[in-house]
This record gives sequence, C-alpha cells and structure tokens, in this order.
Amino acid sequence: MKRPTRTLAALLLATSLAVSACSETQGTSEKGDGAPAGFANGFVVEPDGSAKVKQGGQLQVVTYSEARVLDPVLTIANGSSGGTEMAAVFDLLMRYDQEKDSYVPQLAEALEANAAQDEWTLTLRDGVTFSDGTPLDAEAVVWSLDRYVAKGGGQVSFLKHAVKSWTAVDASTVRFELTNPWSDFAYLLSTGPGMVVGKASDAGKAFTPIGAGPFVQEKYAPQEELVLRARADYWGGKPALDSVRFFPHAAEQGRLDVLRNGEADVAYLREPATAKDALADGFGGFMEIGSISRGLLLNHRDGAATADVRIRQALMHAIDMDVINERTAKGVGITSGSILNPQSRWTLDTDPLQYDPAKAKELLAAAKADGYDGTISFKGVAKVSEQMGLTLKALLETVGFKVTLDYVPSVTDLVSAIYVTHDFDMVIWGFGMPDRAVYPELFEKVNSTSRGNSGGSSDPVLDQLVEELGAAASPDAQKDVLEKVQAQWNQTVPYAPLGATPEWNAWGDKVHGITPSIDSIMLLGGAWKG
Repeated sequence: MKRPTRTLAALLLATSLAVSACSETQGTSEKGDGAPAGFANGFVVEPDGSAKVKQGGQLQVVTYSEARVLDPVLTIANGSSGGTEMAAVFDLLMRYDQEKDSYVPQLAEALEANAAQDEWTLTLRDGVTFSDGTPLDAEAVVWSLDRYVAKGGGQVSFLKHAVKSWTAVDASTVRFELTNPWSDFAYLLSTGPGMVVGKASDAGKAFTPIGAGPFVQEKYAPQEELVLRARADYWGGKPALDSVRFFPHAAEQGRLDVLRNGEADVAYLREPATAKDALADGFGGFMEIGSISRGLLLNHRDGAATADVRIRQALMHAIDMDVINERTAKGVGITSGSILNPQSRWTLDTDPLQYDPAKAKELLAAAKADGYDGTISFKGVAKVSEQMGLTLKALLETVGFKVTLDYVPSVTDLVSAIYVTHDFDMVIWGFGMPDRAVYPELFEKVNSTSRGNSGGSSDPVLDQLVEELGAAASPDAQKDVLEKVQAQWNQTVPYAPLGATPEWNAWGDKVHGITPSIDSIMLLGGAWKG
C-alpha cells in the first residue's frame, strides 16, 4: 500500500471492508473473555427438516450494506458486504459444510489433493450452464480466475501467493499447483475466486453479472433494492422461491425492527446488544463468530504515532476490555485481546498483552524520553464511531496519552484516509477471520507484501510463522504455530484486537432451506417460505 493512489476496484473493495468494520457497538465482549449465552457458531435454532417445501413467493432480506456491483472483483465476498447476493448469482465451486466441518463440492463434482497437498484437481459437474446458456467448463473457470487476478480482486495477493498456476486439463478438469502444501485450499474456491464469472459479463460497457447460480439480476435501484429472479435452468433445479429482494438498512436496530414487523424475512445482525434482543425474541438463523472482527487498525508508517512499537504495546496495556464492553456493547459483547476469539476451535496457552496501566505508562515514558510528544489520534466516522472514540480517549489519557478525535463525514472519507493519504494513527477495523480461514486472513491483513495490509506492518518473523501455519496439516500442528504467532504478535503488535462479533443471518420459523457456507455467506438455491 505504498502507492499514493488507488484503482477504482481497490477503493470499492476498501469501502466494503470499512462498511463491515465501522459500527460503534459491533464486536466487543463480556468480561472474562467469554461469549454471552446464545453467541455460538452454528444454527441458532435447528432447522425443521420435516417441513414440506412450498413453491413461490419472494424472500425479503435486509442487509448490513449495499452490494452496488455484483462482481467478485469489486465487492468483498462475505455476508456483510454482498457475498450472499453474489453467491445467489454465481454460486460457489466449493462450500463449507458446517455440520461436517469440511469443504464439499457445490458447482464442482469433486476436489482432490495429491499426497503432498500441493496439487489439487477440480472436477466440474456435467451440464452446468451460465444464465446466458454457455457452459461452465474448465476454460470458463480458468478465464474467471485470470480475470480476478488481472482486475485485482480482494484476495488477489493471497491467491497469487498461494497458487502457482491453474490449468484446464480437459473440459471438466482444472489442476491447481500450489506454492506450498495447504490442507484447506478449498477455502479459496468457496469465496470470491470460487464465484465463476461468465465471459459475457464483460462484453458491454458496464459489467453484467452472468453466473451459474440459482438467480439472475432483475432490478437494481441504488440505495433502495436489489431483486434477483429465479432461474428455471439452474443446475440444482429451479428454486422454490420466485425471487429474492435485498434492501439495505444502515441502522442495526432498524434491521431488527423490520425483521420483527415482517417487512423482512431475513436480517443480517452483528451488534451484540441487538443480537441479544433478537435471541430473546426467539429468532433462528445461522451465526458465525470470526476472530478479530473488532479491533484497531494501527498505522506503522513513518510519521504516525503508532509507528513506534512501544506505543503499540502501550495501547494494548492501556485498554480495559471490560470498560470497552460496558460503554460500547452494553456489557454483552465478545471481548478479547487475543488473535483468536473465545469461540475458536483453538484455545491458546499464550496470553495476549494484558491490561496493565503501569506498564503502559512505562512504555509511554520511554517513547517520550526519545522525543515523542504523547499525542495520538483516533479516526472514525461521525456519529458511528463516537462512543468508541470517547471510550478510548478516556482509557489512553489515564496513562498519559493526549488523544485527538478526528471524525470524518463518511466511510468513503475514512477509506481515503487509510488507503490513499495514510492519514491516521488508529482506526476501528475488523478482520472477520473464521477458524477455517485463519491462514489466508492473516496473510492478507499482516503479511509484509500483501496489498490488504492496510496498516503497513512489516514483520519477517510473523510472515514466516503465517507460512508455517498454512503448511501445518493438523489442528494440533496449527495450534502449535498459532501459539508462536500470538507470542510474536505480543512483540510487534501489528494490529490491536478488541474482540469478535456475532455475525448472524437471522430469520423466523417461516424461512427454510437456507444453506450456510463460510464468511457468513448464505446459499439461497434451496430456500423457501412457509
């Protein structure tokens, strides 16, 4: 991120990330690094498998943010920023099966690795077509991946790093050669790179979303609605629904309100206090809790206060998670200074840096002795980030910092400050890191060479450890590496974790057949309304 300007694609991607990270109450937590009752990975209420499918109708989905372009290059493929909408149009080559705790074929028929797990063979289903009637074959997959790289999709840094090549062996087979062994390679095919874009999408002046998914775009009215119409020729059979309507609502409480009053069938919720209210109401749906989905992005570049590692460590020692929780999440969030949240499959023995005001003062005094004036800025969006800003100001000034609060009018302005001018010390930000995607997410966000490393951190030791994590073949081996990652994180503090968010696609008992994948992406081809 050293270039002074950004492409339109990169800025749109950055905006999607910022939108999913800026709400003032999302992602902090309860005392003791635990999760409040009801906050857990999986179905909130077990689906009723005995209900008879009902044909027809429109599913109403109120979203966290607007998917302005249904293009996996320009829109981040996760549940908060358009991933579900794009999966409805393009489908996924692979999906993550939550019950099996493994990746399973979706558009693909099979994905098999060699013994070393550094070469993978993807076999496509017979007879799958794009919505324009052209076949989804190996050539189409290769073309879509080449396009993703050429146009700079959101995961392009990691894709190019992890995969040496993809080659069409025959009409139904694609071979992937990896840089290093990786047991969870299927993850890449279950997110943006696995959303295969039809060639005709780029045929006109403007992008036209042509995919092999169960729906096609029928109408898009900016800031109002996106309507998708069911495909009769979908490979999985015509969807039971006639259509799906997505409409954005910026306020979390507003999304819960329209779910309550029946204006929406499905609502994307992610603020702990609102989620607790929805749990009390008895809503079901699917919840996914990713690590570091709440935290502080720190600027490591020359001229920023946080370029000094002592200041970054002092920040972590000055932050009282209980205070953050009470003041910004009404005491019901999921707080943790660890790289992993309390719901993770791994429980690390290595503690993160702890709240220690005396240590924070000591580190700050050492920096001041070398000429630092004690000033540090918090940048956020007006109204949205103000409670967090005031809370951090109080905590940091207690140990001797002088905190300035800089609120910009919009997310777009915040994105510009982060990606273009680099004018910030610390900003509320989030990773959203599922357990099955810790390696690629860490690479994207903190690797020295990744364009997703928006803080500009550079730690060769951490870079190497993340690579070791990718090569670790078992959960035990991964845990051993993660212990080392946490220890090194404590030394260099590339980012300041504050906790996690209960990312919840919530729905009532009239909604059936929604299939979750990963990164809060929901598959709607089998959905229906009772």
